[in-house]
Amino acid sequence: MVVVAIDAGTTGVRCMLVRPDGVPISISRRNWDYITPPDLEIAKEFDPTHFWHLICTVVKEAVKTSGITPSTLESVATTSQRHGSVFLDAKGKEVYAGPNIDARGAMTQYIIEESLGARYHEITGCWPPLMFSPSRLSWFEEEEPNLFESIAHLLPINDWISYKLGNIFVTDPSSGSATGFLDIRQCEWSDEVIEAVGVSRDILPEIYEPGSVIGEITTEAAKECGLPKGLPIVQGAADTHCALLASDAQPNEVVIIAGSTAPVMMILDDLYCDPEQKIWTGCDLQKGRWVLESNATLTGANLEWVVRLLCDRAENPADCVKTTLNTLDELLVDIPPGSNETLIGLGPSIMDCQRITDVKQARMRFPQPALPQIVPLTAKTMIHAVLENIAYAARGNLEQLEAHQEFSSIKTIGGMTQSKIWSILLANVIGKPVHTPIQPEGSLIGAAICAVKGVGHYSSLSDSAKNMVKWRPVSEPDGRATLYESYYTKWKSMWCEGD
Repeated sequence: MVVVAIDAGTTGVRCMLVRPDGVPISISRRNWDYITPPDLEIAKEFDPTHFWHLICTVVKEAVKTSGITPSTLESVATTSQRHGSVFLDAKGKEVYAGPNIDARGAMTQYIIEESLGARYHEITGCWPPLMFSPSRLSWFEEEEPNLFESIAHLLPINDWISYKLGNIFVTDPSSGSATGFLDIRQCEWSDEVIEAVGVSRDILPEIYEPGSVIGEITTEAAKECGLPKGLPIVQGAADTHCALLASDAQPNEVVIIAGSTAPVMMILDDLYCDPEQKIWTGCDLQKGRWVLESNATLTGANLEWVVRLLCDRAENPADCVKTTLNTLDELLVDIPPGSNETLIGLGPSIMDCQRITDVKQARMRFPQPALPQIVPLTAKTMIHAVLENIAYAARGNLEQLEAHQEFSSIKTIGGMTQSKIWSILLANVIGKPVHTPIQPEGSLIGAAICAVKGVGHYSSLSDSAKNMVKWRPVSEPDGRATLYESYYTKWKSMWCEGD
């Protein structure tokens, strides 16, 4: 028997079919892009009709390539990027669909700042307001009042997919936290935030625990996506929280989710909010737990950008990028710590919500090849320095979490863990053992864990994770860890320049 997991990420959508023992049997993916509205350069939207078509395409492909009969599927669960949202009218028609990078809320975040101020962070664990749904709604109230008046439902993107599959309006605590409307103390919608924005509480979906059956595939969705009518739909969660689940994360363990971005997260048994409001707190997908987060922002995305840049003049740039990313372990095996004295500060940072809109200039330092003993900069050295840059940023965010809460162990998951060099490099930069699941597709495996629990294979999400997550050998720091202490100090000094 097999379950279906759907992940709507920042750069595309994926569908994976997974057995109850955690072994994937097929995967399909499609990239997607966003629309910039005329005269609003900071805003991004997407065409929900086109995105739904792509979602159905990857579902059909994953089922077809698996070779299984659709009638043997057991359930489906969804996950997605945080902070994206879809607004629908009373008839269920989409009137706005925006990804996590839609920044139109910057123009109206003053409404939250003036009405709630620092109280907003205390209630929601979120800051700055521009990133979250209350400020986006306020923008529509000011700029497109007719559209604003038509809004009857607000859904996170993964829960919009569940709506399309089963005509249901529900969410979970982790995705709810990412809307900026949730009171994290109660893990319920905040009347204070709702009142500050001036919307009806009725636009917010009902909150369910992940792993709960919330509906079934409708006749229309079955025709469009090829899933069998009546297939149980199980509540999923936000992509980062699904990755925590796919790491079998326990309280006080740190998980570095090394994908396009790199959230550094720790599950807590007791609520804690940073009094300086530099980092985020949110509800975990499991009841009675919270997540403390210090985010390194763009990481894997910057690695891909650098590789694309270096491959730009190759005979076949696309093949060059693919080959390079797939063979990092072999390409970089002989590069020493410090990348022959090359330091790069590009993208990744140490989180500070109070300065999240400050974008530092990229910096790069390498010795001039003026003397015979100087090793000239090469493409391989630069890529290695970019990886070190990401690991340094991960350590900086880890240290920021550690300043608030002690941690017991470190795990890493995500697309970057497909290369074994990442876990080893991370262990040496941090100077501590790093645990890595065999499966890097954290968000998809986490959604599959929810789907499997929902149809009764295991009694709880924790039991599902313990049975479905398999591990590589632990990456232990070696002799290179001592060298990385000085290089990390140099990187941090460079990163802090200008502060």
